[in-house]
Amino acid sequence: MKQVLDAVLARLPGARGAAVVGPDGIPVETSQKDPGVNMEWAAAEGIDLIRRAAVPPSDGGLAAETPDEITISGRRGLTVLRAVGAGYFLCLVAAPGTLTGRARYEAWRTGQELREVLE
Repeated sequence: MKQVLDAVLARLPGARGAAVVGPDGIPVETSQKDPGVNMEWAAAEGIDLIRRAAVPPSDGGLAAETPDEITISGRRGLTVLRAVGAGYFLCLVAAPGTLTGRARYEAWRTGQELREVLE
């Protein structure tokens, strides 16, 4: 997983850090270009947002439907959370000014690579 995360940081201009996050909000693997980014905090906050955005089951079942992707953009930068399977998410953090479309594409691409690793 580390190689996949390192690769996305090399491909995406402005990338600051990336993590594979478990359902509990704890990163199972991280990679950083910017030591000032707290990936544990970003991962925990991202999973909390995913949980709050989950749609309750309409059929009365127990499992809520979680979003495939959430993108957060602000003055301090950009964060993309992308489902990679088995309840895991990619958390990709980028600097202000990073192209949103490019970051979302790289998150999707990296998610596909991580799915293969997780299977």
